[in-house]
Amino acid sequence: MTATSRFTVDTNILIYAVDRSDQAKHMIAEKIVRILIARRAKLPLQCLNEFYRATTRKRLLQPVEAEMIVRKYMLFTDIEAATPEDLLQAMSLHQQDNLQFFDSLLICSAIRTGCTILFSEDFQNGRTFGSLTVHNPFTMEDAELHLLLS
Repeated sequence: MTATSRFTVDTNILIYAVDRSDQAKHMIAEKIVRILIARRAKLPLQCLNEFYRATTRKRLLQPVEAEMIVRKYMLFTDIEAATPEDLLQAMSLHQQDNLQFFDSLLICSAIRTGCTILFSEDFQNGRTFGSLTVHNPFTMEDAELHLLLS
């Protein structure tokens, strides 16, 4: 990652950081989240909404535990809410690229906030959306992930 590169994450990274059922993914996600917090990186509010819902619905966490983690992210990352312009662009992206709507909204918000890297397992690895490139950290070699995070 260059000095001008900034990264953000999709909700699945946050979930794997607390879900120990797949140790390999858990370790990678935990590493990414530690760096996310250390750099006070951008984190979409949408991801916190989805994280709370998914972890409590799947019973990975008790509601009070999920809330504590959400509050930690709110304290130690730069939370970015979607804007009306993000919404308009997301609707267009959704229609043009046949993406899930909330994935489109995440992409548009990330681009607006200056992120150039999105870590996610839900998109084609290496796919670009304008200045944003999606990377699946779970299919990368350690050296490649380290380079993107350094």
